[in-house]
Parts: sequence; C-alpha cells; structure tokens
Amino acid sequence: MSAFSVDQILTLTELLVILMGIGITWAVYYGSDRAELPGEATIPDPNEVDESIPDTRGRTL
Repeated sequence: MSAFSVDQILTLTELLVILMGIGITWAVYYGSDRAELPGEATIPDPNEVDESIPDTRGRTL
C-alpha cells in the first residue's frame, strides 16, 4: 500500500507537472532578451581576416 491516497497522488502529480512547466519555460526564455535577432547582426568587412575562434555566446538557430 502507498502512504498517499489516490487524491493526494493526483494532486502531487499536478503540482509537479506545473512546476516542471514553469521550470522549462524559465530555461527557454532566460537570457533571451540578449539574443541576436535576425536583422540585428552586423555584416563583417570582407577585407578583414576571419576570427580564429568564433564567438559562440548567445542563442542561435
């Protein structure tokens, strides 16, 4: 037998699913205000040499 009743298990499951949804939403949107959006990227000068180590910070597709 379980220490919880059926109603308590359902309530606990609902609470955990809601908290997971909030956590996933936070993980997706955290720092998204600093993301480089289409049209905001600078166009590099074709006469300059490419960087040896690209800047991989930020969010990309």
